[in-house]
Amino acid sequence: MAPAAVCIARARKKSEIADEWAALAKDDAVPDELDPDLQQSVNEVVNKGLRYMLKGETSRLYEYRDELSKFGQYFSDRNNVAGATFIYTVYKMTEHILPEQMVNLEGIYLTAFEKMFALLEDSGWQLQKEPKEGEELELDEEPSEEELSALRYTA
Repeated sequence: MAPAAVCIARARKKSEIADEWAALAKDDAVPDELDPDLQQSVNEVVNKGLRYMLKGETSRLYEYRDELSKFGQYFSDRNNVAGATFIYTVYKMTEHILPEQMVNLEGIYLTAFEKMFALLEDSGWQLQKEPKEGEELELDEEPSEEELSALRYTA
C-alpha cells in the first residue's frame, strides 16, 4: 500500500474507533424505541394502571400514582420530555382526565397511549378533556345497579 493510502486507512480506523467510543459514552442517550428495558418498564406501568382502572380499585390507584410520580421523576432527571409527558398523561388518566399534553406523545409513548386509551374507552372508564383553569371536571357516571338497589325512596 502506498504511504498516503496507509495514512487514510489508519485515519478511517481511528475515526471508526472514535465513533464507537462516542457511542459508548452516549449510552444513556439511546433512543427510547431502542431501549428494551425502558420499553418493558413502560409496558409494566401501563398494564398495572389498566388493571387498577378497569377493576375500579381506587385505593390501589393512589399507590399507583406514587409509582407514576417516581417514574416521572426518573424521566425528568434525564431530561426525557417524551417519557415525562407520557407518565403525566397516564397519571391524569387515573383521574379520568385526558390532558392537553397527550397531543405531544410520539413513538413508543404514543403507541402505549393509544392502546391504553382504546381499552379504557371500551370499559366505561370515563375520560374527559382537562378542564380549563377555573372550570370544574364533571363526570357523568351512571350509578351502578348496586347503588340503585341501595337507594330508598321516602314519600
